[in-house]
Amino acid sequence: MTSSAPSGASGRWVVAIAVVAAVAGAASDAHAQGNRRQPPPRVQPELRADYIGARASAAHLGVGFSVPAGTYVRLGAVAAAGPAWAHGDARLAGRVDALARFVVDPFRESRWTPYAAGGVGALFDDEERWRAVLVAALGIEGPAASGVVPAVEVGFGGGVRVGIALRRAMPNRR
Repeated sequence: MTSSAPSGASGRWVVAIAVVAAVAGAASDAHAQGNRRQPPPRVQPELRADYIGARASAAHLGVGFSVPAGTYVRLGAVAAAGPAWAHGDARLAGRVDALARFVVDPFRESRWTPYAAGGVGALFDDEERWRAVLVAALGIEGPAASGVVPAVEVGFGGGVRVGIALRRAMPNRR
């Protein structure tokens, strides 16, 4: 589903900044209310490559982060950009997503484990400008190797999404 973001250049940036601020604030609040015996949240950076198939199909490279918000939930944000193709023209496109990821195996007991993610995003391309979208994805994380955890995901959010991510491995956790 899509809806219109506020009009005007300043309104577009306000939406993107509000999404990132909401994720950061929620992660801080969730940790403050959580179990005091847990270690403090560790930021888990990630690199991403995604394809979004829509009216203007796009290929994005991005960076993101997530932090534990409990045993099974990670809160995070992603910013990505790349070309979008529509009507035979290539144009600059980008996005900002705020996501919650539910991890099935938080203690890395299996080599491969599924996860589900959902949240909100703001997409930009020259044809449609900024627009808000709901994001949902299913993914699978692989075993840690050389301090990196690979992941593959499929979902929707402004179109069909297919992506790969490389996240920093966390000791004994996903």
